[in-house]
Amino acid sequence: MSNSKMVCYTKLSPNCNKPRNHKIDMITIHCMAGNLSVETCGAVFAPTSRQASSNYGIGSDGRVGLYVDEVNRSWCTSSAANDHRAVTIEVANTVAAHPWPVSDKAFVALIDLCEDICRRNDIKQLLWRGDKNLFGDVSKQNMSAHRWFAAKACPGDHLYNLHAHIANAVNQRLSGCSVQPAPVVPVTAAEKTIWDFLKAKGLNNYAVAGIMGNLQAESGLAANNLQNTYEKKLGVTDAQYTTNVDNGSYTNFVRDSAGYGLAQWTYWNRKEALLKYAQSQKKSIGDLNMQLEFLWQELQSYTKVMSVLKSAKSIREASDSVLTGYERPADQSEAVQIKRTSYGQGYYNKFVLNDVEVSEPAQPVVSFPYTVRVTALTLNIRKGPGTNYAITSSIRDKGVYTITEEANGAGATKWGKLKSGAGWISLDFCTKR
Repeated sequence: MSNSKMVCYTKLSPNCNKPRNHKIDMITIHCMAGNLSVETCGAVFAPTSRQASSNYGIGSDGRVGLYVDEVNRSWCTSSAANDHRAVTIEVANTVAAHPWPVSDKAFVALIDLCEDICRRNDIKQLLWRGDKNLFGDVSKQNMSAHRWFAAKACPGDHLYNLHAHIANAVNQRLSGCSVQPAPVVPVTAAEKTIWDFLKAKGLNNYAVAGIMGNLQAESGLAANNLQNTYEKKLGVTDAQYTTNVDNGSYTNFVRDSAGYGLAQWTYWNRKEALLKYAQSQKKSIGDLNMQLEFLWQELQSYTKVMSVLKSAKSIREASDSVLTGYERPADQSEAVQIKRTSYGQGYYNKFVLNDVEVSEPAQPVVSFPYTVRVTALTLNIRKGPGTNYAITSSIRDKGVYTITEEANGAGATKWGKLKSGAGWISLDFCTKR
């Protein structure tokens, strides 16, 4: 049984069992609870009075230290059963306080080391479900956490919430993608809209991920989502139901008991409030931004939920609060809690790790010049594309005009430059011919 070739410093600790009594089939990641170098960590584990050790340590500079040969069991996780089968890794923290963050260099080295451990010990893939009850069943989960065996925060919420990402990154490499760049995780425009909206409200990443995991479970983040059973019962699609509510041809929206929208609003008083809010904003009942504003307003009356969200220390904490205090579905079991937390973890990985690209709807190619008909009684012409430019004239004939260029600017979705050279007009008050 070999050690990792990534090791650049060795100081073997006497605090271990020689040899371990189980083959290596697990990995346990720890935090040092301080910004220790690999040399300092080795010195900490050197005295027999310490009664603690780990197989490896990673400093904030990305260097790797060896303290207990892999063939031997370290004393690291407050569980002999765990440490006899797991390779243990201590990682330095850039801040010695919650959520115990680590440096980018340390994190990259951690993924590299986990890959190396798996390859040398014939671990086909890393599995993580965040479930203490699965300890020992390596066919379902072969990563573990110190906090499961002792009253400790280790490995800290930062690393704990990244376990799924670590497993995914290592597994991509083990499957033969190690020489390729990590794939970019696509993010839809709706996902980014929701994430940005909630972040703008001052919530931390754990809270936003917890909310989004619940919305994913409820509606798949589709603002026009009609509860599946009611699609069959009413004989309509999501789009048809939304249109019928908007145009008034369906009048039982409030009392039909059908879950609808991002949060699957179901009870009549909440659906009535949603409908009235949409009408007051002159928006479709299925408008995403309108529903986000309504959801935020509604959340303010759930004081216990908001208290948790404002200081969430983990995705699980935020997700469970939304599940049990706001959404309140019939099934709030541990399995449901884990599932919704896993959805939230997916969004945390996408947005917090910055390995994302936004998948926007394809935009039509605009060919110039083109003509528009003015629809406003009076449409101002400005020196430049925006309401911050001076008015030079106005159009009052609702006539047809030629546009030679488009631009973004204040006060309109898009501005168009007139062929005549008179200036720019807002295309919000025009129809393309």
